[in-house]
Amino acid sequence: MYARVINFTLLAPSLWTVIQTTTSIETAKGHTILLFKSSENAGVVVELFADIKMAGKELKTLEILQKFKEQAMAKVSVLEGKQQ
Repeated sequence: MYARVINFTLLAPSLWTVIQTTTSIETAKGHTILLFKSSENAGVVVELFADIKMAGKELKTLEILQKFKEQAMAKVSVLEGKQQ
């Protein structure tokens, strides 16, 4: 199992609807997306993958959130790793 964790801070709490839409897309078998809200304007997206190869192919959520960074997010950080 491989995971990608994306921490973010929104400039406007009203953007939660957009984040929810982005993370509720249909995923391929072996790919799960979870959204956690930690405050009014911050949260975490956890993506779980069957393996690193799948993580390299499934970049849509990451790409969308990174595009938001330019306009609507104060901070975006990404961590990746495999299960031991």
